[in-house]
Amino acid sequence: MGRLRHFFRLSALRDDLETRLLVREYRLLLLDDHFDDGTDSELRARCAELSNELCSGRYRHL
Repeated sequence: MGRLRHFFRLSALRDDLETRLLVREYRLLLLDDHFDDGTDSELRARCAELSNELCSGRYRHL
């Protein structure tokens, strides 16, 4: 059961990242001025965190 829960957790994280990236893309398309609100660094950190977890082959029990 732990692996299935891990799969659903990773799926939820992926969906969250996809949504955030889409919001960022739409913001860049609609706004003329680019401003740094910390979203880029937050997305990079979340992607790196998720990538490290996937590469390590480990998962944590919640």
